[in-house]
Amino acid sequence: MNIQKRNFPLITIGITCFNAQDTIVRAIESAQQQDWLNFEIIVVDDCSDDQSVAAIEAILLRYNNIRLVKHEVNKGYPAALNTIISHAAGEYIAFFDDDDDARTDRLTKQYKRLKDFLEVNADKKVLCYSDRKVFVNGQEKPEGYVKAIGRTEVFPRGEAVADFILWHHQAPKYCWGEFGSCTLMAKTTDFKKYQFDEAFRRCAEWDFAIRFALDGGVFIAVDEPLISQYKTLTEDKAGKKPLQYGLLLRQKHKSFLKSKRLYLSSIMQAYCRYYYFIGQKWRSRTFLILSCLFSPDKVLISEVRKRTN
Repeated sequence: MNIQKRNFPLITIGITCFNAQDTIVRAIESAQQQDWLNFEIIVVDDCSDDQSVAAIEAILLRYNNIRLVKHEVNKGYPAALNTIISHAAGEYIAFFDDDDDARTDRLTKQYKRLKDFLEVNADKKVLCYSDRKVFVNGQEKPEGYVKAIGRTEVFPRGEAVADFILWHHQAPKYCWGEFGSCTLMAKTTDFKKYQFDEAFRRCAEWDFAIRFALDGGVFIAVDEPLISQYKTLTEDKAGKKPLQYGLLLRQKHKSFLKSKRLYLSSIMQAYCRYYYFIGQKWRSRTFLILSCLFSPDKVLISEVRKRTN
């Protein structure tokens, strides 16, 4: 090994790909341009039926640090993430999406954030995210970039994170924000321990975060937009799929919600969220009211009222 590289732990950059012939080369080049001195790239193609594999194989000829793994059948995004995890040789894994663009210092910034945290919290499990710019139909969202969870202290952790995901309660002492698997970096050992539930074509990252949190995990982030995320509509995001998987998420974690007497309230919030994002505000408000009625918790009612103002 190059002497200089010895001071830089190997990081696996994992890129999932499905029908991304127009963007996958940009994503791989974005990974190659990282200023971290010691990384490998694993690209998992999830049985694309366009020219994605041909584009990847062409770029393989130019670099010696890329491995391509091909799924023979389409297994979905979480299965592709698990394939990356199973093939990773790095001490850390950073996920890149097939249509996104990362700043050249992404790995460096996130590694430093993780290292600084672990130096004083050596016994903790931690996931590291970053802020991100978001582009829809090629245009950057005018409201500014998306802020990540755990940007500043006090870092969200434990049961509070499960509460945040499942019934949108924001414990006031923590720094809340978005997750975003396209910005996620953590130790490979933690990814291997928890894996992604392949039953979830959507919400797999939330399920992962809930399980990680309930086992004492901590959530931190780099408070800079290290990623430019280009949002596209896919079959897994269309129709009622987000609602279907939102309900499945709550069913999986039913015992946790029932222990707080919030299962039915959380179900109503899944419908509220779905109708809000498809623009049916009156239905969203109806389910918001039902969520309050099904909740015995005054804190939840207070949080719900905030979102109606």
